[in-house]
Amino acid sequence: MGQAKQRGNRDERIAKALGLREVTIADIKKEYGLSEDAVFLGYGVHLEKADEFLAAFDESRDVTRKAWAKTPEAALTFQSIADAHDVSKACDGSIVVGMFDTGNQIFVATITGIRSV
Repeated sequence: MGQAKQRGNRDERIAKALGLREVTIADIKKEYGLSEDAVFLGYGVHLEKADEFLAAFDESRDVTRKAWAKTPEAALTFQSIADAHDVSKACDGSIVVGMFDTGNQIFVATITGIRSV
């Protein structure tokens, strides 16, 4: 088995490099006081200063295109924290957030320091 495989999958390696601790989606819901039936939508990329969410991202060799939205409902979501992290690195000043549908709104959870499993 190769060394990369022994260190875990890509999400696990990125989480370790970022110093993230593992928690379950249920733990995140409990930490933020969300109901058990809140639906985890995925990870998003958030510009904290502008309070905007990445809505579109396209990168080629020559051009990187980004579009930002004022609401999390329009945000691009990623099912992998590694994919969200990769895109966040291309967006100066952004962080990766977890997004939950609570039924009447999209709740945005700062997940710095944690990794959902």
